[in-house]
Amino acid sequence: MSKSCFFGIFYFRKGGKFLKLSEKSRNKILKTFKETGIIRETARKCNVSRNTVRRIIRITSEPNISAVSYLPRTSKLDPYKAKIEYLVKDKDLSAIRILEEIKFLGYQGGYSILKDFIRTIRPSKKRRASAPIDHSPGHEGQMDWSPHRVIVGGKEIIVHTGSIVLCYSRWLYINFFLDETLESVIALHEEAFAKLGYVPETMTYDNMTTVGRHIGPGKEPWLNPRFKSFALNYGFEAIILTPGAKDRHGAVERPFHYIENNCLKGREFNDFNHLRDYGQYWLDNIANIRIHGTLRERPVDRLKREMPFLKPLPTKKYETYKEIDRTVQRDFCIVNSTNRYSVHPGMVGKQAKVRLYNDYLEIWIDKKLAARHVYNKGKYQRDVLPEHETAYRGSSFQSELLKKAFIRLGEPAKTYFEGLKRERGKSAGYHLSRILKMADRHGSDIVSGAMAHAQRYGVYSADAVLRVIHGKAIRKKGQIDVEEVPENIRQWLRSCAVDQEKLSTYDEMIKRIDKNEEKL
Repeated sequence: MSKSCFFGIFYFRKGGKFLKLSEKSRNKILKTFKETGIIRETARKCNVSRNTVRRIIRITSEPNISAVSYLPRTSKLDPYKAKIEYLVKDKDLSAIRILEEIKFLGYQGGYSILKDFIRTIRPSKKRRASAPIDHSPGHEGQMDWSPHRVIVGGKEIIVHTGSIVLCYSRWLYINFFLDETLESVIALHEEAFAKLGYVPETMTYDNMTTVGRHIGPGKEPWLNPRFKSFALNYGFEAIILTPGAKDRHGAVERPFHYIENNCLKGREFNDFNHLRDYGQYWLDNIANIRIHGTLRERPVDRLKREMPFLKPLPTKKYETYKEIDRTVQRDFCIVNSTNRYSVHPGMVGKQAKVRLYNDYLEIWIDKKLAARHVYNKGKYQRDVLPEHETAYRGSSFQSELLKKAFIRLGEPAKTYFEGLKRERGKSAGYHLSRILKMADRHGSDIVSGAMAHAQRYGVYSADAVLRVIHGKAIRKKGQIDVEEVPENIRQWLRSCAVDQEKLSTYDEMIKRIDKNEEKL
């Protein structure tokens, strides 16, 4: 049985004849459709075809009938629409992330109907037109940073996501850091190249001072010498892109939106290691095995074709280090992480550049390597190299410091110094230190006069000088005649001093020498 309609009059074929559809039948169809709202159900109850029901509804002149709409069919999304709206409007999650969330709740539908429904809630933004850039395999990789807010250990913190992308295959590598220092940049490269097993010919960067920057029109970009050395070791060329060329760096910049919305948003991590571990899991199980939206291929599949064009890793690993500034302290050591590491005692007070490697540190002073130390695993320890200990305890070094300070006391100090070395031998340093302390207390002119007086009798010791300063007579062993010291001792001592020079610059150096001598 078939039906037809001519000029608004309905017919249906039955037994080879066309029979007219009565007004009663049409009204019944309209009434039934009002009740059910479903064409299939109306056709079954009225014993007509679905096309007949559609035609009657379409051409009916009754205003209330034309407003009749289909009852919506049930959808697998229905139980989850409230959750989907919450994730879209409140959490701003992407469609693929929402799919993960509702699958966990039992959703068994597909991605397409979910995406269509999300578009009705959050219309897609208009995109600016841009011409595609073709990249040859193995030629270029791109690196950039992006900060993201992530919940770690129950607190929201800002982590710096470092990303490296191979432009041909779109193979992606990411890791998370707490800063964007040169050490973090190099660590990101080393991790990516180690995982990849290869290196591209060139790596491109936006203006970042840790790597390099443009310094003016017509001039070659400046490259950080340490990063330049790192690039030479791995055999790739570092290229600093012209500012404002966003499309030129799109291969690494565009995925940050994908990283934020697919890897990070809506997740919480126990600690920083948990965040990093999940990042590697996400790369291996989601990002690099997905169908890339532009290439319509999986990055891992394109990577297989790109590998023959990449360069092998260098045989010698580049040693990275962090550089800090330190001052050489009075104990001829610099401080790092509560521990102290020595240099030559003659470098006390100088500024040092300390390079912190993985297993050891280097101390550079005046652009020369002053010392290299293995890290002390303890705390509050002092590591002194044998040669530095020898230099500190060596008589030549100590005597030179003491001699310079002692001779500044005046002309009598020069001859008295020679007498002390001759008469006292190795203990001369002790007497020198004591006499220098007296000069600090009583004045250089008083001490210089006392040494001149003691020298007349051939007595060379700190005790002799002190006795003269206190107005007491001095005796040399075996001597009978004694010269008494006048009452006005200070005036008399000043007259005895050949050199009346005052030590206006006499300062903490003498105290440091004195303390060092006491340690000896």
